[in-house]
Amino acid sequence: MTGVHRRRGRLSKEGRRLLGGLALLAVFTPVTAYTLNAAIAHVQSCGTEVELHVAAAPEMAAALEDFVAAGGGAPSRGSDVCADITVEAVSGNAVAETGADVWVPETALWRNLPDAGLAEQWEVLQESTASAAVGLALPAGESTDQVLPDEADVALQDPRQHAPSLMWIIMFGVDEHTVEGGDGPAVMSAPEVLAAGNPDLQAPAGAAQVGQFEYPMLARADLGEDEREAAQNLLRSYKGASYGEVLAEHALGSATSQSAPTSTEVIAAALQSWDVREDA
Repeated sequence: MTGVHRRRGRLSKEGRRLLGGLALLAVFTPVTAYTLNAAIAHVQSCGTEVELHVAAAPEMAAALEDFVAAGGGAPSRGSDVCADITVEAVSGNAVAETGADVWVPETALWRNLPDAGLAEQWEVLQESTASAAVGLALPAGESTDQVLPDEADVALQDPRQHAPSLMWIIMFGVDEHTVEGGDGPAVMSAPEVLAAGNPDLQAPAGAAQVGQFEYPMLARADLGEDEREAAQNLLRSYKGASYGEVLAEHALGSATSQSAPTSTEVIAAALQSWDVREDA
């Protein structure tokens, strides 16, 4: 018995184009909707192109690099300013050495540090863009249920160089329980514990957490109009879901509405108490 053979029909031109497009998507996956939308916005909306230099705390810099690489900072609707965004990791308040346009430190405490002159140089665009726990880095597995931070012996670092220690003395003052380099649990931030890579420590949590970094976005006071618009575009792009996903990948939380007192007067009083104790 002779079989019946049918010749396969050829794809139409439109079909071949669709198949080719699907093949390209397979090659370049994952392509997120956000990345695609950002690329479209860039092509359609660029009237002015600028360079935007962002200095950020190391853990935030890593997150921003990934976010920008995925299309973060593309011009929002109604804006025609596109930016070539570069991100630099900067520790503490060493931003003056970078020449940056935008600064995202761990906390606004650095901006208001007495005698640094940074409050006049940097304006607040947004008070918080992310968050991270600050408190006692207890031994791994130890319960935090019975921790009393204001009565615990703690090990601090120089508060002029270490934001968690500065935050601690602002909140709890300086007394016999606070010792620089002491034997008690160290005061650290969650990203700091993660970066240390010490499996014997756990990040601050529960009663061991006393505060959190707020990662404000600051802009140079003399920033140009176009660069300022580019910075605002970066802020606007945080509203998409992909920004929260990137933060989570870097062990950072979402923006917070709660922050520690950061006025220059409060910081100055805390540092004076620290200096008196150290000189005693």
